[in-house]
Order: sequence, then structure tokens, then C-alpha cells
Amino acid sequence: MTGSENRPWYRQLWPWLLMLPPALAVVGGGITLYLAVTRPDVLIRKDCVKDGVTMRCGDDGIHGNDAAARGADRPSP
Repeated sequence: MTGSENRPWYRQLWPWLLMLPPALAVVGGGITLYLAVTRPDVLIRKDCVKDGVTMRCGDDGIHGNDAAARGADRPSP
């Protein structure tokens, strides 16, 4: 037998190389979870309006609801 076969597993290189990627994934997941919990969700633009599922931004977002409330999208009689 050679000297490397008599050493315990924690003195070998291969177990540590095999455990490194999962350990880094756990650390990265913890960092991601920390950032997700501590950082608030903010809008990038202040002039956006959520209309159901769609988002309207700019002049269409600001004045779009006013025109719909006045009935501008309906044909005149």
C-alpha cells in the first residue's frame, strides 16, 4: 500500500474538491435570500401606471386613465 491510501478521508484532496461546489451554492443561496429580504421592491420609473396586467409608462401611463374615464375611447354618437 502507498502512503496516500492510509490517510483519513479529510486529509485527501478529492472529497474537498467534490464538496466545494455544493457548499458554494449554499453560500450563494444564503446571500441571495439575504438580499431579497432586506432590499425593498421599487419602481424604476415613477410615471408608470399598472392597469390590470399591463404597465403603461410615460404620457400614455399618466393620461391614459383620464382619457378612459372621460370616455375618449368610445365613438361619439
